[in-house]
Amino acid sequence: MIMARPCERRVRTLVVFVVVTYALSSCLYLFLDREPPSLLLLPNATWWRTNSPPYNMSLLEGSNDMKWLVDNPGFEFLINNKRCDGVDPVFLVVFVHSAPTNFHKRQVIRNTWGHEENLAHDPMRIVFLLGTVNETRVQQQIDEENALYHDVVQGNFVDSYRNLTYKHVMGLKWVTYYCRQARFVFKTDDDIFVDIFQLTTFLKDTFGQTGGVANLMMCYLIRSPHVKRSQRSKWRVSFKEYPARKYPTYCAGWGILMSPDVVFKLYLLSSKIPYFWVDDVHVTGTLASHVGISHVDFTEKLALTAIDVDKWLNGQNVIKPYLFGYPNSDSETILALWNRTMQYYHRPLVPSR
Repeated sequence: MIMARPCERRVRTLVVFVVVTYALSSCLYLFLDREPPSLLLLPNATWWRTNSPPYNMSLLEGSNDMKWLVDNPGFEFLINNKRCDGVDPVFLVVFVHSAPTNFHKRQVIRNTWGHEENLAHDPMRIVFLLGTVNETRVQQQIDEENALYHDVVQGNFVDSYRNLTYKHVMGLKWVTYYCRQARFVFKTDDDIFVDIFQLTTFLKDTFGQTGGVANLMMCYLIRSPHVKRSQRSKWRVSFKEYPARKYPTYCAGWGILMSPDVVFKLYLLSSKIPYFWVDDVHVTGTLASHVGISHVDFTEKLALTAIDVDKWLNGQNVIKPYLFGYPNSDSETILALWNRTMQYYHRPLVPSR
């Protein structure tokens, strides 16, 4: 037997390595280059279908739950509006995180995508969530705003970054007590644009015109990021607050779509897990993992850069809008996006101020 020379064996090994690497790379490319299968398969899946009621309010009876918010036994709604009363069913309820002084941002949302009359046949209700402020004049302005629009929900915790989890769970609490008839629940921020028409069409095409939906948490996913430790970051977290090196996979908080049963599960658990102030991580990461919720990523439906949005706004042809704008959009951008969207749908524009 003639043994292969060492050089020939090395060449053969190298060739095999290259072929295998190429094959694996091709498979990985095909996997990463296509849309998330979760979105493609949702209409044909069965895991989200349900006939079971999403809320079991008997679990809250006798617990003095109305006065509890996470670890706070003295909670109360300082301003509350029962926007869903007399509307059954509600197709979509939206709760918007807003800072107390963001009057103009709230008004832009009311005048654009958050206007409840946008959806003639699919009732939508929207509320703006606030904490308390120390300035009497600002509170008077909030009271005046609420007297006009009746869409503010204010809790008795100080409005601050460190209290964002209270605000988020207050939204879950408000839906649990005051809008249980909603088919879908959407949490967002006051600096986001939403093509509400496209969102509604997407939901109906994906989940059907009617029927129960369960176990759904759909969002832009942030996958196991490192905890921010830099002293310069407003999101800095100490090792005492969160000892792990990485967060669990969680939802970016500017757009979270939930089925009502998920709202209830998260709310039930929120008072049983120690408070952590980064609300997106705590609610959609930690709490969600404890109750067995699997996220659905709708990344490919988003516009995440200002470049994408600017190209669409300034393009010669009015093409289909993005489902969402990018986070931290200013009010002028949201208004421009809305008016461009109205051109696409051949609807009246909103005058700028």
